[in-house]
Amino acid sequence: MNHRERFQAACAHRAPDRPPVDYLAHRETDRKLRSHFGVGTERELLDILGSDFYYLSCRDISQNETCVPFCKKSLPMTDRERTCPLGIRWHRSPWNALGQGQRGDGTNPTAKFTVDEAIRGPLSGAETEREILDHPWPKASDFDFSALSGEAETAGDRVVIGGLWTGIMGDAYRMMGFEDFLATCAAEPELVKTLVRRLTDLYLELNDVIFRQMKGRMDVWFFGNDFGSQGGLLIGKEMWTEIFFGEVRRLCAHAHGYGLKVMMHSCGSIVDLIPQLIEAGVDILDPIQVTAKGMEPAALKARFGDRLVFHGAVDTQRVLPRGTPQEVRAHARETSEILGWDGGFVFAPSQILQADVPVGNIEAMYGVGEK
Repeated sequence: MNHRERFQAACAHRAPDRPPVDYLAHRETDRKLRSHFGVGTERELLDILGSDFYYLSCRDISQNETCVPFCKKSLPMTDRERTCPLGIRWHRSPWNALGQGQRGDGTNPTAKFTVDEAIRGPLSGAETEREILDHPWPKASDFDFSALSGEAETAGDRVVIGGLWTGIMGDAYRMMGFEDFLATCAAEPELVKTLVRRLTDLYLELNDVIFRQMKGRMDVWFFGNDFGSQGGLLIGKEMWTEIFFGEVRRLCAHAHGYGLKVMMHSCGSIVDLIPQLIEAGVDILDPIQVTAKGMEPAALKARFGDRLVFHGAVDTQRVLPRGTPQEVRAHARETSEILGWDGGFVFAPSQILQADVPVGNIEAMYGVGEK
């Protein structure tokens, strides 16, 4: 099977020749792997690891600088700080070469999966819906995504993942401040609903440009919001439903209208939301944080395995950073057997591979040298 055939079989819950494999890593991990294997490009590393996927470089207009080269407006930026198109101030990561005017070309992909630290949001202290609606929101005309078409050609026959991160919760609480966001959810939910709805409208507009331009060149839209903590949901299920369910459904329907599979990321214990996420249109759930409450792979597979594809689940909290290569190998094999016996599984880490994961354990995870 080729990359796309393998992925399509997994999505159809037919067992492929092997589970499709994905790779997501912190910049330092990526640097160590390239040095270890003696390769210089993203494609060479993906070949070694057997990855079936390629991520387009413009991933997020807020948390990192991957979309800065695609923004036509000048953004406030110093060596240490920047302001993103949403008006959030961030500490800059100086290693991010993409923020220095380079587009993703497969030679420096590591900014795709990392995030900066937010300093302050433009709606901190906002008290009225009018303040939210009058905020100077970015527009589709502020961006030029045309270079993504050429970038997709570098993926070969790999499954292409793209579209914006669309953090309708993450961006909302960073624009307001986390404590203010949570307090407002409880005290003035209509204010939060206005902000989340406005963010959703914005991302529908921006993603529509990308989806139209990439039609026939892209396979999966990947978006993310962390709705869970280690022990449960960040906000109650009823409140989540009132604020987020309809907006997630709108976003999924939009991507499906372009023939895309929808992959959604949420860290933490979100088992209580999974039925609603399936109803909203999520096809693939990432990252399956197996150490969080209620996120045991066997239980998830039994309850939802016929309606959902699982992406991830190879434990980055304990096994990968602390285990031996033998333990990693056994854990990876068991995870694949539990989640992938009838398809419906993409083999990947349960978070991006952080710098504390030894290279030898990554080799063991991907079976490098065993093929």
